[in-house]
Amino acid sequence: MGLIQRVFDEAGLTTISLTLVRSITELVKPSRALYIRHPFGYTFGDLHDRQVQRAILVDCLRAAERVTEPGTIVELPYRWTKDDLRERQLLKQAH
Repeated sequence: MGLIQRVFDEAGLTTISLTLVRSITELVKPSRALYIRHPFGYTFGDLHDRQVQRAILVDCLRAAERVTEPGTIVELPYRWTKDDLRERQLLKQAH
């Protein structure tokens, strides 16, 4: 998607990616991206958590306006709090 994103940006359309895997996003180098530490399938938050879902959407729209440096990846402050092994898996990978 990052490759397509760059084509759209070159045509004058502002785009932004929301990514769950920063390392892959760094390789693809989309024009703008937001990194969020949520599990796959829950990018915008937990089911029925409209407050977090809306906040993430607003952050995406704001970043699309503000981020101008190509290749920028901004980490969002949201963290998945349910014990679903994700954090333990990330810690294990880091060691």
